[in-house]
Formats: sequence, structure tokens, C-alpha cells
Amino acid sequence: MEWKFRKDFKVMPGIFLKYGNGEIQTQIKPFTTDKEFETEKLKHELFKPYEPQHEIKSASVDKLTSTELHDFKALLLASDKTFSETNSLLTSKTTVLNDHSQKLNKLKKSFFKFLFKKKIYLMEQELPLLIEEVDELKEQLQYSSIKLEIESEDSFSDLYKNLRKAFNLLFGSQKKWDFTSSRRTNRIAERTSAANTITRSEISISEKQLPILKADMPALCFHNINGGDLYLYPGFLIVYESKVDFAVISYTDLKVEFIQVRFIESEKVPSDTKTIDNTWFKVNKDGSPDKRFSNNYQIPIVAYGELQMSSSSGLNEVYCFSNVELAMLFQKALLDYTEAIYKSQALLKEFKNRG
Repeated sequence: MEWKFRKDFKVMPGIFLKYGNGEIQTQIKPFTTDKEFETEKLKHELFKPYEPQHEIKSASVDKLTSTELHDFKALLLASDKTFSETNSLLTSKTTVLNDHSQKLNKLKKSFFKFLFKKKIYLMEQELPLLIEEVDELKEQLQYSSIKLEIESEDSFSDLYKNLRKAFNLLFGSQKKWDFTSSRRTNRIAERTSAANTITRSEISISEKQLPILKADMPALCFHNINGGDLYLYPGFLIVYESKVDFAVISYTDLKVEFIQVRFIESEKVPSDTKTIDNTWFKVNKDGSPDKRFSNNYQIPIVAYGELQMSSSSGLNEVYCFSNVELAMLFQKALLDYTEAIYKSQALLKEFKNRG
């Protein structure tokens, strides 16, 4: 493609992702946050309510990317740089064009326009070139982002559809938390029946697009209080902090576990969970109320669904949901999907070794 005004522009390629039985590959194909949540994240960073050694947190994003996806990450970085540069040029040139048009119209409507005939003529000659330059930059802006195309066999497509359905159901869980720290309690000294003290922050989950990647459908996004948000796309997971700080993780590296946990709930009990027992604010070793505290009161013990996501590269995130069943269904859907991809790659590797 020939560019008239900016000949050094490089068109960003598309990413074509194909996965199926015995095959998974990513190839480059050429073309023919919420303010309240970000405030909570910053407060959490500035006023951490726990000691660092107890923090539940992933490794730095520059260490999380799966080996086979480093080239993909580099391409995303190059795309964002190109988009930013092009968008900046477009903004600048659009301002010049608007100013030029306004001045020209003002001169043409002026009572003394006969005094500016030459200037008006020159400005009229220049106007089409400015319009053409802006149009070219708009076109370049469209070509400066990566477009993700996904092709999969029906079995993989059905598994991802199940994952999306499970995610949309999980959205309906009344409470969703990011567990950011955990430490063992001294039950005798603290007069508690809790085995661990958990620091948690309420979060949301949503279907969301990333600014660095164009896809036919939004990713499944888990907000993360003390690190990058998790974006689940077909074929890979992105841990995203900013346009330059993110990681791309293969599902073959992802491990997801579900645990039904007993949680001593000191706040209002969500309506979609079950109270399975009770304890006391201050308890003796045998679980009876400590009568030394005159204002001692009962606290409900409820059942929550906990999801643990980890990877060999250092991903370490724990989420908790008030609806146990929905958390379990999501883990099962994600596990089925990741296991199918893992088995597909294993078959391909075995086939290549035999060859």
C-alpha cells in the first residue's frame, strides 16, 4: 500500500489463532478502567493492611509470559506504539485542519474579503491536501491495531461457549472478592476459631475489550486488586496492568482449582450462600464462648467458593464467590477447556517426535 504523506508507516498484521485436535498454532497474518476500582487498587497499594510475606500476588508481569508467546507480546507492544504515534499525529493534523477551515471560512465571509483574495486562493489550494492527509492518518490508525481472528474445531468452540456461559452465571454471584493476603492465626492468643486471617477486597467481573487488541468478542475479565487484571481470550490469557506492562499466558501453563471454604463472616451474609455453622467473636480452645468478654457475640460460618489460578511462570491469584455452585461450574468449564488444549498440544508433540 502506497502512502502519500507518511511513507514509513508499517501496517500491523492480524493474529490468526487456530486450535483443534492435534494442533494449536498462532501465526501472524497480514491485512489486504473503572475510576472507583482504580482508586481502590491505589489505596490498597499505599495502605497495605498486612505484612508483605503474607501477600497473595502474582510475580511481576515481565516474568509471567509463556515462552511460546513472547513474540506475540512483542507484536502487541509494537502495535500499541504504532497506534499511539498515529493517533497523536492524527490529533495534531485534525487540529491544523479545523483551524485552517475556520480561518478560511471567516475570511470568505468577511466584508473585506476582496483584500484577501490571494490568501483565500492559497488557503483553498491547501485545504484538499490537509483533508487528504487527515483521511490517510485515519486509515493508518485502522491498520495500526492488531485484529484477532480465531478458528477452532467445533469441540473447542463448544468448550469456550460453555466457559462464557459459566462466566455470565458467575457474574450473578452476589459477592465477589479478591483475596490479597492470608496468614495463619494464633488461635489461643487471638481467641479465635479461624485458622487463617484473610484480607479481601470486593471486585467485579465483566466482559471487556483490551485497548491493545481487537477481537470479535470481548474477553472474560477478572479485576485484580494487587496486580494486573486477568483477561481470558480463546487460546490465551492476558494479565494486563497497562499498555506496556502486561503478560500473555498459555492455557497449557494455567492451573485452576476450586475449593469450598468455611468462612467466618463478620459482615452481612450474602443471600446466595449458606450458613453452615456458628462461632463466637472470642472463643476458648474448645470452641466455647470466652466468658471474659461481656460483649461476646455469635458469628455465622458460611460456605464460599474459592478459585485459585496459578501458572509455572508465577501467576498466583485467589478469588472467592458467595455462590459456591456458580464458582464450581466456572472452574469445571475452565478446566475442561484448558485440558482440551493441553491434550491437543501433547498429541501434536507426540506426533512430531514420532516423525
